[in-house]
Amino acid sequence: MTSQNLSGDSSTKILQTASRLFYEQGYHVTGINQVIAEAGVAKASFYHHFSSKEELCIAYLHKRHEDWFSWLQQEVEQNENDQERLLSLFTFLERWLPNSNFRGCAFLNIASEFPSPDSKIRLLVVDHKNALQDYIRQLVDRLNISPKKKNTAMLADLIYLLFEGAITKSQIYQSTGSIEAAREAVRQLIN
Repeated sequence: MTSQNLSGDSSTKILQTASRLFYEQGYHVTGINQVIAEAGVAKASFYHHFSSKEELCIAYLHKRHEDWFSWLQQEVEQNENDQERLLSLFTFLERWLPNSNFRGCAFLNIASEFPSPDSKIRLLVVDHKNALQDYIRQLVDRLNISPKKKNTAMLADLIYLLFEGAITKSQIYQSTGSIEAAREAVRQLIN
């Protein structure tokens, strides 16, 4: 996924405002007029940069993907030890989720509003989740676990499920307790 080339201050204001509103209150509840009013731009300016609300949401998801992956990789890659890199996925969650008021995954939140599997927006969610799974597989591959000892593809899938489950449970219970449990489960799986 790559971000669209956004020029000008008004497009940045629109995208920042829409990003906050889509994340905090959802796509369908957020109206174009609310985005325009809160961004402090003219309606003509909005339509100059974005032809529709769907196009704005697509730009939001591209930007969110880039920003979120940058945050995640910064947290993970600062560790020198391969095992600690993998476990730091959960440190990232402990920092991110409370700071977002446990709002959870922007992509899962949007996906719940677009049930059609061939929706452009739903396909971006799938792309994001595929990228996350690929990244976790890369982290598992770095561990150099012998295939005779463990099925690394299955291990990566289990870690992905624990990661997603920790996000969901944290969102529901407004707590980071499940993140520590998921980290400990991963620790046991890789040892």
